[in-house]
Amino acid sequence: MGPSFGAVVSPGPSPGSRAARSGTYNPVVDREAVAELLAALAYGEQVAAARARANAAFAPDQRRREAQLGIAEREERNWRLIEARMHEFATPDLTPRFQPFFDAFFAGTEPSDWTLAQAFHYVGDALVSDFADILVEVLDPVSAEIIRRTLGEREWQESFALEELSRAMEEDPTQAERIAAYAKRIVGEAITQTRRALVQTTQLRSLLGGDEGEKRMVLDLLERHRARLDRLGIERVEID
Repeated sequence: MGPSFGAVVSPGPSPGSRAARSGTYNPVVDREAVAELLAALAYGEQVAAARARANAAFAPDQRRREAQLGIAEREERNWRLIEARMHEFATPDLTPRFQPFFDAFFAGTEPSDWTLAQAFHYVGDALVSDFADILVEVLDPVSAEIIRRTLGEREWQESFALEELSRAMEEDPTQAERIAAYAKRIVGEAITQTRRALVQTTQLRSLLGGDEGEKRMVLDLLERHRARLDRLGIERVEID
């Protein structure tokens, strides 16, 4: 059994969340969907941890290398915690169903240097946090709290990446174009692979609200992504 959080109360819906507009968790109908979601997220965090650790090789100095390794260690803890909750549903056999989509996403977004490694964290990890905000409204309270603690609460990580990207653009203004193009690739791959994954599971798709729920989710994620690019100070790039 994984760690217990006791009597956890799920946070109330935020005004712009998809779930606030479409309903809440139904323990009878949605248990299989939650199991599928946990299996997918556990594998996703496992691969994300490996990516974060590999990114340490790009660090230009020891201070930043240690900071990057700290990010990797956090992702590894996230993976173990989500995996522990998944095992409470006794569904490790679900993981291979989602593995191809995560593998394709990470293969298509591999960074080539420190700047793009931080862009991956600033854009890609933030998308995961945004997704977590949506998920906590439709999950059972314990799973919701685990997802909030693991996939959310990445403020330091985002701030570190933002600082590194801002420094890179100050030193070389042409980096802005590279970051914008890479950000577009990350978001495009994330949306493509998420849609492909949802096609494979009617339960999970139903949990997120079917076709309409998927559309609202994508629009919500894109809105937050564009706001994040504004904070970074680079030109918005429309997603195809």
